[in-house]
Amino acid sequence: MKSTFELAEIFTDNMVFQANKSIKIFGNCKKNIDILFRLLDSEIKIKTKKNTFMVEFPAMEVKDSAFSISIATKKEKQTLYNCLIGDVYLFLGGMNISMPLSDSYHNQDYDNLNVRFFSCNGNDYNWQISCKDNFESFSALSYLFAKSMHDIIKTPIGIINCSHLNSRIFSWMSSFDIESNKEIKLLTSKYSSEDRIPLYGQLRSKIIPYQVKAVVFYQGENDFPYFTIYENALNAIIKCLRFDFNDQKLPFFIIQIAGYNHPEADDYSVSMIRVSQARVASEKDEVYLVSAIDFGDAEEINPKDKHLVAKRLTSLILEKLFKIGKNNTSPTFFSYQVYPDNITILIKDNYLNLVSKSNQYLGFTYTENGSDFYPLKGIKITNNMIVIPREKDYKEIRYAMKKYPTCDIVTTNNLPLLPFHIKF
Repeated sequence: MKSTFELAEIFTDNMVFQANKSIKIFGNCKKNIDILFRLLDSEIKIKTKKNTFMVEFPAMEVKDSAFSISIATKKEKQTLYNCLIGDVYLFLGGMNISMPLSDSYHNQDYDNLNVRFFSCNGNDYNWQISCKDNFESFSALSYLFAKSMHDIIKTPIGIINCSHLNSRIFSWMSSFDIESNKEIKLLTSKYSSEDRIPLYGQLRSKIIPYQVKAVVFYQGENDFPYFTIYENALNAIIKCLRFDFNDQKLPFFIIQIAGYNHPEADDYSVSMIRVSQARVASEKDEVYLVSAIDFGDAEEINPKDKHLVAKRLTSLILEKLFKIGKNNTSPTFFSYQVYPDNITILIKDNYLNLVSKSNQYLGFTYTENGSDFYPLKGIKITNNMIVIPREKDYKEIRYAMKKYPTCDIVTTNNLPLLPFHIKF
């Protein structure tokens, strides 16, 4: 290292710090040097003891007027210009986060100096301001979300995007967590280091422990061969990142994979990815699910309707983090009860009435032998309770358990009932 210190790559001009959380500045350095940090009216001076450093300024409120930060030793000084304090969201995932705005459905937009983006992808790491010259290269989902949030909340919005077209669920796991799970360790041992796409390491070296308001996770399109480990892996990722960010209540918003007739997958494996995503979600644990199962394209794994997903994500974050709005969570299976003449299914997470868009209650199937499935008839819905006539010796009942499912049952605010299956 020629310089006496080197900031982590996340620190550049135009950056956005998270409001109301401590501001951490970190990087690499030489040992036994004095470094002075100045941020607004505060300053911190340290003497380094090892080859890395981190200083922590107290939490600060939103600041939408630009300011600079200086970091200096006796031999050199670095200044970061045009910084803001607002809300920062970390977007992690695969191809549906990677898709640029230019490839999605969107309206022509305008310059916005208070919406900033940082991408972990590539080799040129810089915070960029949203403007007509560059906004179409940003992640479509994160851009449309950021613009919508800024229009409503009015505070500066920072987006950190870390994604890869071919990522898999274990790409986001730490090596320790992979080694600690025998099934995942065995599965990943089949891949070379390059094929694993170790995105967790990239995230840890570039971002952590930079403070964020929430994590958005949209991942799973390539994971149908690993559906048996998906739930455990996702839980491990959430636990690990909360530990790394030193925030055990860091909110996670999981976007459920959209419909697509994947030619290499079967209905069950793809559906179980969605079921696993729903099972990880928990209001009390501040892990929330954004439904996208009723969006997508039967013939396109990377659908262009990111504006629809962004709208749902925005609505759910506004409800859960800002207490604006309600009933923005999709209904999901809660429990069932078997009676002599029917099976009653109770739904949770959204208490608006359920309706059938077609008035035919489509999407339910049953099997008597465990392999052959047939459409269920005679279904009735009262409020948020589903009643299925008990006319056969059911071994399993499924709803929307297809790669590209029929999402016929929705709430009165048009959120789809999520896939589920019941084995008897």
